[in-house]
Amino acid sequence: MSKVIIKNTQQIRNLEDSGKYLTELLNILYDFIKPGVRLIDIEQKAENYINFYNLKWAFKGYYWYPANLCLSVNDCVVHGIPDDYILKEWDLLKVDCGIQYKWMITDAAFSIVVWWDDKNERAKHLHRATKRILDEAILLLVPGKSLYEYSKKAYNIAKDEWISIIRNLTWHWVWSKLHEPPLIYNYPNTELKKYIIKPWMTVAIEPITAEKSKYAVEIKGIPWNMYTEKWDLWAQWEYTILITDNWPKIIAGLSNN
Repeated sequence: MSKVIIKNTQQIRNLEDSGKYLTELLNILYDFIKPGVRLIDIEQKAENYINFYNLKWAFKGYYWYPANLCLSVNDCVVHGIPDDYILKEWDLLKVDCGIQYKWMITDAAFSIVVWWDDKNERAKHLHRATKRILDEAILLLVPGKSLYEYSKKAYNIAKDEWISIIRNLTWHWVWSKLHEPPLIYNYPNTELKKYIIKPWMTVAIEPITAEKSKYAVEIKGIPWNMYTEKWDLWAQWEYTILITDNWPKIIAGLSNN
């Protein structure tokens, strides 16, 4: 069983500072997104912010990933490389971003319906239901509980909302590395009962869902981008969480939308 690193006081302070920068950046991007904006424009907006504050990216160059953001539209599940695609009304966009500050990495993501009205009920439902999974299931990330309790809660909420958990994508512990083992799935597995939550662990927790698909798939000739197996919509929300003595604390994430 992989050992999760417990962070010391200085590391936690640096993680929290990293999270403040990332949360501010996510809010800037959220307000910038609208019909007519190109994905590459969002990428440039983020890069300008990082350069202004002399921060470092967590994604660019990670296993040769070529961009700073993952921008995934509609049936593109994860790792969408920013390009010249122009956002249209009712697109469902997922923005995933990670930054490094004083060697501490935070990672967070949000989903947004590009034009929020009554004409895209499917996207709105998936958006809200996935956010509900994140906000309610993280309440079980407290010292003494096993990761199984979180995963069971996440899975049950998905069933209640009539949506599907993407099974081959995970959330992960985070620190000075973007993906600190072990990787954890968003559905119950008895192996998760072995992992007991302790204070001062940090985790990037991200429910990833679809309308019907259970798996994300690669398409030959298209690097990085992964798509839903049934070509349906999907959504993602992610916070970086610090486990305190008593409760989970959000240190990075667009939590109020």
